[in-house]
Amino acid sequence: MHNDKNATSADPDRVRTVARIAIDYHLESARLVSDLVPGDALTSLVFLTIVSRMLRGLPQPSATADGPHRRGAVTVYAVAKDLGLSYETVRRHVKRLLEAGLCQREVLGLVVPASVFARGDFQRAMNRNYENLQVMVRRLAEAEA
Repeated sequence: MHNDKNATSADPDRVRTVARIAIDYHLESARLVSDLVPGDALTSLVFLTIVSRMLRGLPQPSATADGPHRRGAVTVYAVAKDLGLSYETVRRHVKRLLEAGLCQREVLGLVVPASVFARGDFQRAMNRNYENLQVMVRRLAEAEA
């Protein structure tokens, strides 16, 4: 929880500028994901949470072999807890992802197979997001100048 007693006073104009730059980055990233994931923004968020949990603590993830991804299987419960949503809500969104072939259910939980990351549309989106991140970093540096 945020404690205002520990907050530092920052220049309000700088805070607004940084907030606008960060929001622009997140909105563009959300648009990229929404083009790849069927359903609504919450389905996209569930997908991203599965990917994030899968990749935590793994060495460089392989885009060509499913092996490392299996170790990163994630449960519906873990996703629900991360997002502060009910199990049933997350289960419904996971069902959409399963039906679209964007994740698979395995013994230890859900995984996004490497074949999904290797798809051309995902590769283009990841490259575009990388460019988007570079733009954000450049704009933040310019805002500090």
